[in-house]
Amino acid sequence: MGAMHDAQHETPAATERTPAPVPEPRPQPKSAYELPSKKNTVLRNMVWALALTMAVVVVVGIGFFGVGSDLQREPLENSELDVAGSAERAQRDAPFPVVVPEAGEGWTERSARFTDGQSPRWAVQYSAPQEQLVTLTQETEVTSAMLSAALPGTTVEGELSIAGTECTLLSGDQQGAQQLGISCEGESWGLLIHGAAEQAELEELTAAALASLS
Repeated sequence: MGAMHDAQHETPAATERTPAPVPEPRPQPKSAYELPSKKNTVLRNMVWALALTMAVVVVVGIGFFGVGSDLQREPLENSELDVAGSAERAQRDAPFPVVVPEAGEGWTERSARFTDGQSPRWAVQYSAPQEQLVTLTQETEVTSAMLSAALPGTTVEGELSIAGTECTLLSGDQQGAQQLGISCEGESWGLLIHGAAEQAELEELTAAALASLS
């Protein structure tokens, strides 16, 4: 009985308890100022790329064209201009024999253009030996509109015979400066050469133009 009594009053061994896990602190979300969204980053990169491209275009444009009004800049001479080739192409549509002057020493061809339509026109610009601008214009005839556009206030100065063709010496006001002009006409063509060059130089170019028709 004593043994049983002792067994009944025996203190059971304490059981070990596992502590409950402590929850980890939740990370705080970052501010929108600290972490920009992917969309904003892409948009910002596109804006920077566009701005850089525009800056390059502006710099290249200034370097190529320069600064200043286009009205104050004279056209550049074209060292590769082929007046004869342009005249050959123009002849396919022109209703008149296109003149191709073989300009002498000191003359520089600057531009050549044929305009088709109701009033076909062949126009060539030259720099005379003294660097004055001289324009050759050819149509089916020399009209009053043609003279008015080239030499406003046209006045007849006299008659000339150039390369066997009867021509007329003219004068007029072009942008406030007095200019001379020479007009000649044939069976199906009219020719006007004018500019600030000397009369002898205009006659030289006219003779070369008429010679190309023979």
